[in-house]
Amino acid sequence: MRLANEGLDSDSVLTELSERIQGDLHFERGQILGSMCTIPDSVARDAYFAAFEKNVGDPGLFPETVALERETISIIAGLLGGGEEAAGAVLTGGTEANLQAMWSAKRRARPEQREVILPDSAHFSFDKAADIMDLKLIKIPVDGRYQMDVARAEAAINERTMAIVGVAGTTGLGLVDPIEQLSHIAVARGIYLHIDAAFGGFVLPFLADAGYPTRAFDFSLPGVSSITIDPHKMGRAAIPAGCLIYRNEELARYSETHVSYMAGGETNQRTITGTRSGASVAAVWAVLKHFGRSGYVRLVRQAMELTYWLRGRLEQIPGVTLVCEPLTNVLGVKVERRDLFKIATELRAHHFAVSFFEGYLRIVVMPHLTGELLAPFLRELEQMVGH
Repeated sequence: MRLANEGLDSDSVLTELSERIQGDLHFERGQILGSMCTIPDSVARDAYFAAFEKNVGDPGLFPETVALERETISIIAGLLGGGEEAAGAVLTGGTEANLQAMWSAKRRARPEQREVILPDSAHFSFDKAADIMDLKLIKIPVDGRYQMDVARAEAAINERTMAIVGVAGTTGLGLVDPIEQLSHIAVARGIYLHIDAAFGGFVLPFLADAGYPTRAFDFSLPGVSSITIDPHKMGRAAIPAGCLIYRNEELARYSETHVSYMAGGETNQRTITGTRSGASVAAVWAVLKHFGRSGYVRLVRQAMELTYWLRGRLEQIPGVTLVCEPLTNVLGVKVERRDLFKIATELRAHHFAVSFFEGYLRIVVMPHLTGELLAPFLRELEQMVGH
């Protein structure tokens, strides 16, 4: 298709757009069961469009939006046990944040230190980072609890080790690695410890107040250097919105690049991307102000209550079991003697989009789901398993 010589009027374009995207799956219909994203809160949508032309990569032009970003990072750092010295930025998501964390660790390390120790369960963004930056990933098997085997991780440390990565809210099962132990190792060995809490970052800090057990993972542990957290997941911000938070300014400066030609004046950027969306900043700031701590506690409590309800319903289906006890609002579902890839494909054909992992299906119980919306999925799954 080529660009037309004459453009259409805006009404025609928007009508066509509306028609074209009708075939997408919809959160509000209960069709999306395997995604860690959800419907942004309405305040996030409104805030996004209020600042959609802002570029926080040129801070001299948009100082008030940049001030919103600083406030946003301060609030999120506080949720993660950080102090006033914490620093960071609003990015596009967990992939960019993990990439930047590895870049910072690389710039901090000696030239011969290019090995990253991380669990098998780590997100594929670290494979991208390794390819881009010529790093060697030392992948550590998970133990019987599907968590990083810390003894093996410690044994893998050598003079070439650049960083250790722990996960707080694993992609497949929503579990948390033994980060307290990793912190002890990082402090003792002077190693950069990055925590990928892209999903868990907006769940784990609120679990205890919601009445559920949680795990230590954040800056309250002295060895943690940086944390990835995605407000566009359980934070209910608009896509794209991820954050990388550093423990302090000293670590944040490893990602610094001086730029002299900006229209707003010379600046020091601490991100991989140059142009960055002020709309994303505004949306994250807005949901934080709108929900407050009590609002996120309610959100997490509702998600966990529905997770345990769904767990009970799933376990009533003959042949269906769970991989493990849920820590967050993520369920790994096994079906005895059945081809899981085929089941996932058939469910998608019936507009129930679940995630396929080797050995199980993943369901993420996000805020757009309800028991009423899940009921048709349960009936469909039970019918498939029964045949």
